[in-house]
Amino acid sequence: MRPESIKNKQGFDRVFDKGKRYHGELLTAVLAKASGPAKLGIIVSHKYGGAVARNRIKRKIREAFRSVTEKMSGGMEFVVMPKEQAKKAKTTEIITDLSNIIHRADII
Repeated sequence: MRPESIKNKQGFDRVFDKGKRYHGELLTAVLAKASGPAKLGIIVSHKYGGAVARNRIKRKIREAFRSVTEKMSGGMEFVVMPKEQAKKAKTTEIITDLSNIIHRADII
């Protein structure tokens, strides 16, 4: 099942305005407190590659988000942007990077 997502410009703008930016080895994430379940927004630039490459990294990020946020009670909005190194990364490496970012943000 897909996680709840941020779908429109207002949602992304809200996270960028209220959130704090964290950098990992493979990902950059902006985290903002919110009410309700945890939500995910993914931004992948056309510079990253073609549609196949962009969709592959989105699937990996969604899977990482699912596995990392199982322990969370909700109340957060995430906007995740992959770095160039994430192209060749395995899903487990992305999970590790996202969990490190969340621990650094002191959410869990």
